[in-house]
Amino acid sequence: MLALGCQYFKVAPESSLARIQDDYFYFDDIKDVLPKNLSYEDSVIYVKNQILKWAKNHILYDKALINLDKEEQSKLLELVQSYKNDLLSHTYQEKMVKALMDTLITEDEIKKYHDLNKSNFKLNQDLIKARYLKIKGDNYNIKDVVKRFRRFNKDDIEFLDSISLQFSSYYFKDSVWINKNIFFNKLPQINLNIKNRILKNSLFYRVEDSLELYLIKINKSIFRNDLAPIEFIRPTLKQVLLNKKKLEFISKFEKDLIDDAIQKKEFEFYETNK
Repeated sequence: MLALGCQYFKVAPESSLARIQDDYFYFDDIKDVLPKNLSYEDSVIYVKNQILKWAKNHILYDKALINLDKEEQSKLLELVQSYKNDLLSHTYQEKMVKALMDTLITEDEIKKYHDLNKSNFKLNQDLIKARYLKIKGDNYNIKDVVKRFRRFNKDDIEFLDSISLQFSSYYFKDSVWINKNIFFNKLPQINLNIKNRILKNSLFYRVEDSLELYLIKINKSIFRNDLAPIEFIRPTLKQVLLNKKKLEFISKFEKDLIDDAIQKKEFEFYETNK
């Protein structure tokens, strides 16, 4: 077997590679799962391992038929059949969900669900809306940059974006909630006391060292155990609503299947007094 290479498999794909009693293992049994771009040696090793796996399973199965009594085999076969039924049913159900279920979740639905359940969504982290930039202290635009960073209107943002290559680093998405630690990890040179003061006061801060100037503005802060803002948990709310809609769809889908089977007299209940 080890002398067989991929070229041989292509020439004679129907040739058997191994035998256990009257059962044969053919290259056709493995060709679709054989990884591509393997070397000759790796191909031989892979095929050998698959043959040994096939042989082990085959031998164990034969031993199980001999050593497990009829009752044990019967229970196992019932489990196999139950699993087969569940797997087929679930796959069909998921296919129908994908094909027929309306997956659109509107903004009104999200807001309504949030308003009714906001107490269930509390933060496990501190969040801020903030911006910063870091620039060399001797930059010739420094005064204009500070003024525009503080004011930060539309024209200021366009100007700062246009000269952003002059900044050592920056973050301007101050309308988006961000984890406090992630934000301040961008500014490792600023010590913890200053970071806490910046966060507590939610003000504009200008911090300088011997080489660079740091400009930081905290617009808003919310803290652990506060109610989570809707814009921060919107993806979670959307997924919750989608799962809820899916459960409702499946429930109706299953009920319709039963009702249809009853109407066609393919399914009926037999009353009993027992």
